[in-house]
Amino acid sequence: MAPHDGRRCVIGWPHVLAIAATATLVRVMLVATRSAPDLVRLEPWTVAEALVSGRGFVFEQYGTDYLAWKEPLYIALVAALQWLAGPTTVPVLVAQIAFGAATAVAVALLAGRVLASPVAATVAGLLTAVNPFLAYYDTNFVHPLSFDSLLFVTTTASVLAALRAPTPLRAGIVTGLVTPVGLWQRTTLLLAAGAMWLGAAVSAPTAARARRLRTAAVWLVICALVISPWVIRNYRLFGRVLFTTDFAHILWLGNNPWSNGTYSDAGGMRIFFRADPAFRKSIEGAPELVQYDRFFAAARRFIAEDPAAYARLTLSRLHAFVWFSPNAGVTYAASEQRLYKTFFVLLLALGAAGFVLTWKDGTPARRRDALLLVAAVAGIAVVHALTAINLKHRVPLELVLSIFAADPVSRILGWAAARRPRSQGALRRRG
Repeated sequence: MAPHDGRRCVIGWPHVLAIAATATLVRVMLVATRSAPDLVRLEPWTVAEALVSGRGFVFEQYGTDYLAWKEPLYIALVAALQWLAGPTTVPVLVAQIAFGAATAVAVALLAGRVLASPVAATVAGLLTAVNPFLAYYDTNFVHPLSFDSLLFVTTTASVLAALRAPTPLRAGIVTGLVTPVGLWQRTTLLLAAGAMWLGAAVSAPTAARARRLRTAAVWLVICALVISPWVIRNYRLFGRVLFTTDFAHILWLGNNPWSNGTYSDAGGMRIFFRADPAFRKSIEGAPELVQYDRFFAAARRFIAEDPAAYARLTLSRLHAFVWFSPNAGVTYAASEQRLYKTFFVLLLALGAAGFVLTWKDGTPARRRDALLLVAAVAGIAVVHALTAINLKHRVPLELVLSIFAADPVSRILGWAAARRPRSQGALRRRG
């Protein structure tokens, strides 16, 4: 096999189709185990219903209507599907299955760049295709988990592609037109891409560092321009520069006297309902910005008054990002918990081994790409370590682990394939 330099796709259409088919089949099989294909209608469905009914981008929380609850992209998609097909969730299910398959293919293509091996790239895609957490969310809830995952992969891939562009302007445009699409859905992607650009600048030779910084500046300007309509819309509503008005609520959920660092207690109940009654009373029914300010002030007060507790919560969230939180899987069946935990532990071990192999055997370009993928995950980890975390927030880690895990798995497959002809030949000689 001719060597690959990782600058182009190293897997063919048959492998791409096999990865997409595997992801689709896994999800169809999960749907087939239920009596009906309907999804559980979570908050995005509720906001989409409000849009379709003409009430606008509205979500009721703690007794008041939020007008900038979350980023709008996935919700707009769900609303479009509702408008076209009515109140059934089947079109959303089909879309989420497609996002799951697309994520698996995107991981394979990204792995082809980083690992420079068609076998390893295919394995990475297949590991993502059968990821039980992604498959379960895609087939059970109206939730953008695979959509978010796809945007994470395309964002990281665009930064790696931009680093090979011939000019800073073209490089900034390449990634600057991809990242903002993700920002319309998940603003944390700004931290992931920003961490990659920072890593690229720090690791560059001194002569190239200024060029990387100029490219990052072009990227940041384009990001600001593309996301500006949403920011302007919120400024006109609230008189403040805001991406979402739920941020302060999330910050408080992870940082208060009753919190374990996640959104919920050990039994799965949202922390808000464990809080002091007087505090809950001050929130319930208050206007959107008043809730925002009170949540933010309470979180800041907790951090200032008990920095040791905040440090413990931050460390516990970092631990949960790479392992398991205190309430991980509390609402799932025991068999589902065992399946996911077994998958993740194996993925973590193989991914760690794969990173070592990539670093040991890779070219300087492949090592740099591997480090930048780690930087992207670190950017996501930092924002959730400082605020609050749920198990689904560490899916970017699982995607990157799938890439690195594919290296040792593909080597094992190659070793087994090489031994098989010799074993068969020995058997024929004995016969």
